[in-house]
Amino acid sequence: MKPVWIGTLAAIAAVTAPAVAPAQTYPDRPVRMLVGQQPGGPTDTLTRMVATHLGQVLGQPVVVENKPGAGTNLAADTMVKSKPDGHVMFVGGLGPFTVNDILYANLPFSPEKDFALIAVLARTPHVFAISAALPARSLPEFIAYAKANAGKTNYGSPGVGTAPHFVSVMFMARAGFDSTHVPYRGGPLMMGAVAKNEVQWAFDAPLSVMPPARDGRVRAIAVSVPQRSPQFPDTPTFAELGMPEVNLYAWFALAAPAGTPAPIIARLNAETIRAFSTPEAKERLANLGFESPAMTPAEATAFAAEQRKRLSVVARDNNMKVE
Repeated sequence: MKPVWIGTLAAIAAVTAPAVAPAQTYPDRPVRMLVGQQPGGPTDTLTRMVATHLGQVLGQPVVVENKPGAGTNLAADTMVKSKPDGHVMFVGGLGPFTVNDILYANLPFSPEKDFALIAVLARTPHVFAISAALPARSLPEFIAYAKANAGKTNYGSPGVGTAPHFVSVMFMARAGFDSTHVPYRGGPLMMGAVAKNEVQWAFDAPLSVMPPARDGRVRAIAVSVPQRSPQFPDTPTFAELGMPEVNLYAWFALAAPAGTPAPIIARLNAETIRAFSTPEAKERLANLGFESPAMTPAEATAFAAEQRKRLSVVARDNNMKVE
């Protein structure tokens, strides 16, 4: 009769072998990185930065595939339905990893259950910008103006459920006024509308706000995270102005399908962090208005869960839906 411990070791080996074997041979063919947006935007730029590095260290080509549609859900769903072996990944923003199941009816995947978060690639604050045509020059003055002109102000966003839309709703709830939402196809069009006073205000990344702010067409009033933006060092944060609740980054993460072996996730996480840790990468990120938080997979998963908890309340309380 065999000792009990031999049978136990055999059982452990039988369970772990399927995960260890793929990790030892990974990758054995080209890797695909799906992006739910057109080439040239911030998500695409971040993806190509990490794809270039991974292609150099993994020994296989890493091919970026732009697959826009349905608010990045098309690319996310393609990845979720792929074999969980690390050969198909997805880069997306806040929505697909947190609340798209609330925003979209009949979403074919679960943000909570169907992703294995590898890393948060980068994050950026939002700058609250108002049209220079307005008489307001500070946050209290703008809030007073918005309340005095109830029903007459509009605000822009790159679309329902985007990070700028969420932080705008959070701001209005805290400040106690309402504006009409006008979605645009991207940040540049939105900030152009603010500059022309077609909409009176919007939140966007520092890089998008800088040109019209520099030209005096918009005014940067506040920043949506606890630390001031390096691009806007003289612009106070909402926390400094007594509104710490108005606190939200735009962020982008790399994910694989749920069930991808942990050793593969760990290796991709380490290499992703390395890709953004070089002086050249840090400089490029800074020029784009980003920082890379270097989270472990567990930290990235916890971060996404915390964001989901917060934003789910905002979405439900404000009936945020994508028609």
